Amino acid sequence: MRKLFLLAGTLSVLSATSALPAGAATPTTFEVTAGALSISAPTASVSLGTQVASNGSSTISGPLGVVTVSDLRGGSTTWVSSVISTSFTPTPTGTANPASNVSYAAGTITQSANLVATGVDAANLTGVSPVVNGTSSGVSTGSWNPSISVFVPANSAPGIYSATITHSVA
Repeated sequence: MRKLFLLAGTLSVLSATSALPAGAATPTTFEVTAGALSISAPTASVSLGTQVASNGSSTISGPLGVVTVSDLRGGSTTWVSSVISTSFTPTPTGTANPASNVSYAAGTITQSANLVATGVDAANLTGVSPVVNGTSSGVSTGSWNPSISVFVPANSAPGIYSATITHSVA
C-alpha cells in the first residue's frame, strides 16, 4: 500500500508542474505601406546599328534594352507608360533627323501574375506617346525590350546620329 501512495503523490507533483504559468498577452502588429509607381530604362548609350550612306531612304531598327514598370501602390491601380524622343543629331555635321521619324514597338511584355499590360505602337515620338497600358490588382511589375525604328531619309550625311529617348509612367 505504501508504494501506491508514493505513486499517487508523484502524479500530483507532475500535474502541478505541467500547468501553464500566469502571463499577459501582448497584441502585436506591423504595417505594410503603399509604395510608389516607378519606371526604369537603360541609361547607357544604345546603338541601333550601322548602315552605309545612300541616295535612297531606309529604316534602321534595334532593341533599346529592358524597360520595367514597378507598381508598389497595391490595390486596384492603372498606369500608362509613355515615351518621347529628341531629334537624332549628327556628329560632325549634317541635318538632324526629326523625332517624327522615330517609332517605338514595346513587343512582348513580361508581367507579374496580377498585371495585365498591353503595348501600343507609336509611329512618331515628337510628343509624349503612350506605349504600354497596365491594370493591376495588387503589387506588380511589367518589363519589355522595345524596338526602336528610325526612318533615315535619302542622302543623309555620314556621321553618328544621337538622340535621347525618355520614358515616363503615370
